[in-house]
Amino acid sequence: MPDELKDVWAKLCSHYTRDLTLTEGLYEELSKKYTGTIRHYHNLQHITELLQFARQYDQFLQNKDLVSFAIFYHDIIYNVLRKDNEPRSAVLAEKRLRLLGVPVEKREAVKFFIEATQTHTLPDMAPNRSDLSFFLDFDMAILGAPWEQYEAYTRQVRKEYRVYPDILYKPGRKTFLEKTLQSTHLFHTPPFRGQYEAQARANMERELQLYA
Repeated sequence: MPDELKDVWAKLCSHYTRDLTLTEGLYEELSKKYTGTIRHYHNLQHITELLQFARQYDQFLQNKDLVSFAIFYHDIIYNVLRKDNEPRSAVLAEKRLRLLGVPVEKREAVKFFIEATQTHTLPDMAPNRSDLSFFLDFDMAILGAPWEQYEAYTRQVRKEYRVYPDILYKPGRKTFLEKTLQSTHLFHTPPFRGQYEAQARANMERELQLYA
């Protein structure tokens, strides 16, 4: 998996720079961040799965590089004790893309995409709205996975939040589930609503029963 990811990264960066030392250095930074000891779900496997979605839904994406950069950087900063991981990841992404020579408009769009993962909502004035919709759905697709896979995801996330005792974690998780289920739609795009919406709601309702 790491070699495959590195190849994807190298090809992506080659659209903007020929500096292989820079490209390899930035990948090493990404790899180090996503393989930290706390990373049980938000790791390189998560990045791989989102990139697989990007390939699967390739025909729907208008700016594939933008989506790919957002995938690589959206969880680069991940500290369960903080509430600002997404904006901090977005700022770091913009700085790294600037080093690569990515045009400012695309850098700002990637930054916006990553910031949007804090709420997974779709602002009316969002840039590259269609691509953002798919990117957010890629990130939320785990909710609509078969129950066994979804259950494994919940265990992995719990390990990431192991610093919090159950008396704090469970009410917080319950609130997240209840709030998410109140949304008219969990997914922004017709393909994901059709394929994952029903299963996602069933999974979340089933998990909620554990906290009753």
